[in-house]
Amino acid sequence: MGKKGLFSGLKDRAVEKKRKVYTDALVEKGLNAVREIDTNSRQAVIVQYRLLLELLRENKDTEYGKKYGFADIHTIEEFKERVPFIEYDDVQPYIHRMMAGEKDVLVAKEPRYYAMTTGSIGVPKHIPVSERELEKFSKYSVAMAFGVAEQYYRDTTGMGVPVGPGLNAVEIKMTQTKSGVEKGSISATLAKPVKDIIPFLLSSPWEIVSPDRNMDLKYLKTRLALQYRDLAFMDSVFLCGLVDLMDYIRDNYRMLCDDIRDGKINEDVEVPDEVRELLSARIEPDLERAEELLREFEDGFDTPIIPRIWPKMSWIGGIGTGAFFPYVKRMRAYAGKSIPFNNLCYAASESFMAVARHMGDTAYVLIPDGGFYEFIPVMSDDDTRTLNINELEVGEVYEVVVTNLSGLFRYKLHDVVEVTGYYNETPILKYIYRRNQLISLAGEKTSEEAVRWAMEVFERETKIRINDYSIYADRSTSPAHYTMLVEPSRIVPKDRLEYCRDMMERCFKIANPTYSDVLHSGAIGKMEVVFLQQETYRLYRDMMILKGTSPNQLKPVRVIDTPIKEKFFFELRERYE
Repeated sequence: MGKKGLFSGLKDRAVEKKRKVYTDALVEKGLNAVREIDTNSRQAVIVQYRLLLELLRENKDTEYGKKYGFADIHTIEEFKERVPFIEYDDVQPYIHRMMAGEKDVLVAKEPRYYAMTTGSIGVPKHIPVSERELEKFSKYSVAMAFGVAEQYYRDTTGMGVPVGPGLNAVEIKMTQTKSGVEKGSISATLAKPVKDIIPFLLSSPWEIVSPDRNMDLKYLKTRLALQYRDLAFMDSVFLCGLVDLMDYIRDNYRMLCDDIRDGKINEDVEVPDEVRELLSARIEPDLERAEELLREFEDGFDTPIIPRIWPKMSWIGGIGTGAFFPYVKRMRAYAGKSIPFNNLCYAASESFMAVARHMGDTAYVLIPDGGFYEFIPVMSDDDTRTLNINELEVGEVYEVVVTNLSGLFRYKLHDVVEVTGYYNETPILKYIYRRNQLISLAGEKTSEEAVRWAMEVFERETKIRINDYSIYADRSTSPAHYTMLVEPSRIVPKDRLEYCRDMMERCFKIANPTYSDVLHSGAIGKMEVVFLQQETYRLYRDMMILKGTSPNQLKPVRVIDTPIKEKFFFELRERYE
C-alpha cells in the first residue's frame, strides 16, 4: 500500500501503537485524578484544614510568613484574624523581587514558573506558580479531560474512549524572568514536558503548538487536522478558540482541500521558510481525502459538519460556561448533538479550583486539596466575614477568596459563584460573574449574569442568532445610557432596529428590576443597540494575538471599558443607508 497523507510515517502500525500507549497513559492518569477527587470529596473539610496548616508551616520563615506570624497560627479562625485579604497590587512588590531572584519572600520553595495574565486594565500580572501547583494543573486539566471522556464511554458504550489524534487550539509562548525562570500563560507550560509525544497525540507538530515567530496558525492547524480522517477529539482552553478554527474551515475550505490534494503548504499564507520546509517534507498528496472533504463541504454547513468530516470525533473540550455561552451554540451547530462536550474546569492563573466531574457538566466540583478556599456572601453587609466550604448554602452566591499552593494568601479573585449543590462534602460551583465587572451608571448594578440572561431571552424572542456581544456605559449623553453591541450571525434588516432596541430594553428590565427603576426615574436614558459586522469579535481576537496576547488568555469582551476597545468595536458597527 502506498503512503499518502500527513506524516505518512504516522500511518504505520508502530506509530498507531505508540499513540494508543500515550493515550492510555493519559487516560489512566485522568482516572486517577477522578478517583482522588472522589476520595478527597468525602473528607473535604479535614483535607482543607490540613492543607492550610501545611502551607502555613511550610512558609512560616518567609518574609511574608514572619510578618503575619504564620508560626503561631494553629486554627482557621486565627488565620482569618491575623492574615489580611490581598489583591494583586498588594503583593506585586514581593513578586517583582522574587522575579529578580530573591528567595524566601512569599514562599519557601522557588516558583517553577510565572503565569502571565492580563489584568483588568491590560497591565500584565505575573503569578508565581510552584511545582506542586503545576502538577495539580497538569493532573486536573489535561489528564482529567481524558479520564472524564474514558468514564463517559465506558458508561455509555461499555468501551473506552476512541483513540486518535486531536486538534488542539492552545498555543505555547514563553519568555524568561531576569533570574531565568520561565513565564507565560499557565496553559503553555503544561505541554512542554510532553513535547516528544505531541506528534502522536495531536494533529499539529510541536513547531505549530509552540510557535517561535509569526505564522498563520489558523491555516496550519486546520490544514493539518483536516488531513486526518480519524481525528478523535478537539480541545482548547476556551470554546471560542475552536469556533474560530471551524469558522476558518467554513470560509476557506476550497483552499484547504486544494492543498491537501496537492500535498502542499499554501504559498500565500504566512509560514517561516524552515517551518514550511519541515511540513512539506512530511506531507504527501492525498486526492482521496481532498475529494471526500470537498463533497461534504459543498453539501453545506446547515447540518453538523464535524461528524461528517471526522466520523471518529469522540469529545470536544473547552470552557463554554458563563460568558462563553454564545460559543456553545455555535459549536453545537458544527458538532451536532451526539458529540459530548467537556467544560473542563473552573480555573484562573492564581488557582485551579474546580473541575467538570462528568461530561457535559456546567457546574464544577471544588478540588479540596487544590488550595484553601473561603467564601464571602455577596448579599451580606459584612464583606470581611468569610465562610468555609461546609458552611455554604445551596442557591446562594459568594465571592471566592483563595490561599493557593504558590504564595498567595487570602487572595480576592473577585469571582462570584453560585453553590448549586454538594458532591459529598465539597461544594459544586457555577461561575456567575466578575465582581469588578458590574455595570452601574446610577446605582442599578447590572451583573454579567444579568446581561447574559437578557441576551439569551433577546435571542429567543427575536430569533436573531448572536455570535457575541458587549455592553458599553455611555456617559457622553445626559442622562447617560447603555449601548449593547451585538454581532448577529446575519445582517439584521434596518426596519427591525427599533423593535430590537425595545426588546433589548425589555429584557434588561426583567433581568435587573433596579435598571427598570432608574430608567423610569430618568436617572439613565434609553438603551441603544448597535449591530456589528460579521467576524468583529474574531478580528478583535486576531488583533490582540498579533499584539502579543496569548490566545489561551483571551476571554470574551463583555464590557467595553477602554478607549482601544471603544474605538475598535464602534468602528465596525453595521452601516445602514
